Amino acid sequence: MSADGRPVGNVGLWLKDLGQGRASLGYWVAESVRGQGAAVASVGAVADWALSDLQIPRLELYIEPWNTGSVRTAERAGFQREGLLRGWQQVGADRRDMFMYSLLNGDQ
Repeated sequence: MSADGRPVGNVGLWLKDLGQGRASLGYWVAESVRGQGAAVASVGAVADWALSDLQIPRLELYIEPWNTGSVRTAERAGFQREGLLRGWQQVGADRRDMFMYSLLNGDQ
């Protein structure tokens, strides 16, 4: 939240693969607060909750390779890059490459 209490972004936790022992996270932060640690703190808090309280064995993030800010956020929050998934996701009319990051229950 900003100093005046307004939200500055969001973090989502998707549980559709929970039966396989994994969930995925996504996040977005307003441009005006990027680089100030809000994303790292928020992603870290949701990841801690998902791993500790929900006992999810594996969390995943998918990041487009050009998105250096999101890469930095993931790595600062403790996620490890596992590789490049070529043509992984349909975005509009295009197939996009994605870096895959993970954080395992026990990495922390």
